[in-house]
Amino acid sequence: MSLDDTFSGWRPRQLTSEGPRYLALVHALEQDIADGRLSDGDRLPAHRDLAREVGLSVGTVSKAYQEAEQRGIVSGHVGQGTFVRRRTGVRAEAAARHEPVNLGLNVPAEGNETQILSALFSEVVHERDLAPLLRYHPHAGIGKHREIVAASLSDSSFTVEPERLFLCNGAQHAIDIALRLVAKPGDSVLVDAFTYSGFKAIAAASHFNLVPVEMDEEGLDPEALKQAARGSGARVLYCMPTLQSPTARTMSLGRRRRIAELAEELDLVIIEDDVYSFFFPERPVPIASLVPDRTFYVTSYSKCVAPGFRLGTLTVPAAYIGQTELLLHASAWYVVPLLSEAVVRLIESGKLEELLRERRRQAQERYRVFRDVFPEASNLQFPAFFTWLPLPQKWSADQFAAAARSHEIFMTPPFASAIAERDAGAIHVCLGAPNDLSELSDVLHTLREILGRHPLNVVSVA
Repeated sequence: MSLDDTFSGWRPRQLTSEGPRYLALVHALEQDIADGRLSDGDRLPAHRDLAREVGLSVGTVSKAYQEAEQRGIVSGHVGQGTFVRRRTGVRAEAAARHEPVNLGLNVPAEGNETQILSALFSEVVHERDLAPLLRYHPHAGIGKHREIVAASLSDSSFTVEPERLFLCNGAQHAIDIALRLVAKPGDSVLVDAFTYSGFKAIAAASHFNLVPVEMDEEGLDPEALKQAARGSGARVLYCMPTLQSPTARTMSLGRRRRIAELAEELDLVIIEDDVYSFFFPERPVPIASLVPDRTFYVTSYSKCVAPGFRLGTLTVPAAYIGQTELLLHASAWYVVPLLSEAVVRLIESGKLEELLRERRRQAQERYRVFRDVFPEASNLQFPAFFTWLPLPQKWSADQFAAAARSHEIFMTPPFASAIAERDAGAIHVCLGAPNDLSELSDVLHTLREILGRHPLNVVSVA
């Protein structure tokens, strides 16, 4: 039998209707390998032949083969063709990609966003005059865009007024502006004992002193907040009431009301980071709705659409409108109008809600895989693309991160989120980066194996 005759007739049994077509082809290939329809060394059809048989473009098939090769499940040989290469575990797959499996970066799983945005930007470029978007615009953003975004962020518990909403270059930009409005270098700022690493970066760059507030199962502890505020004299609080990063804890309504009461009692200004509330079908009541005159409310489309889609919002107390506009002028002039136009089109077409539903489904699927491997971990009613893994007493978080790294699995070191030197007794695990549920399961099982060993035995082989 000649090489050209070797299993050149593979066809996918079914292509899923959701997501990009090239990924549907990759998933079908993975499934057939898992089911035994394809074996090591089997030759796949030529790009053009498969494209004709399944009704896809040659470019789509080529992209699928390229993705499959990056995942380590096929190998291409110039002049010979593409052959199945069954994965032999996480380390082999990582070696094939020449990069570690990244559980340290909180990114959404790949879905329909590329397809939706490609069509949307094509519409903007071809169906309307671009000139209006290329002119100078108000520093706060195009007025009509702000009205539509504000309306989409409003619900029965919280009304966002367009004149108080400012478009920013992502949540990080919005948080930085809010801090600059209410604090100056050298001031103390209250934060969770384990906080968002990006906020630590802003604080370090601007020379703020961070005051840790102890946490419980809901996140920020109110009594600890009272003590920390009185002991430090700090008058600014940064917090994430919903799916707090890195611990994934969410405050109850009662806890939010208590924090709002303490803000009044202690004369605190709150920067509320609410970038993950989209994982809830009904958004938890923001603290901003309870004390609007004391709260800077931050959201972001980067977390739900794509990391490179740098568009966030900052809703400010009425007294800060003029100062906020000045800081936007100084820091960015205004956000890229093409992005705010894209968001408006996503909102009005219903595509944004479609993306949000997909994100919730993906998070549920990935968290189920996590729970299958770590059933003792805390149960999240509304999962995100990250979680908080408790560690056995014999393991410190630093040791575990080092051991995972020796197995080509990258995890965020605990010092990135800790305010004081302490061991968290747990570690931040991001679930969105692995290509699929199978890879995620492989990686998590490797982590499970590491936990079952003694730290010195694992770390010593790094």
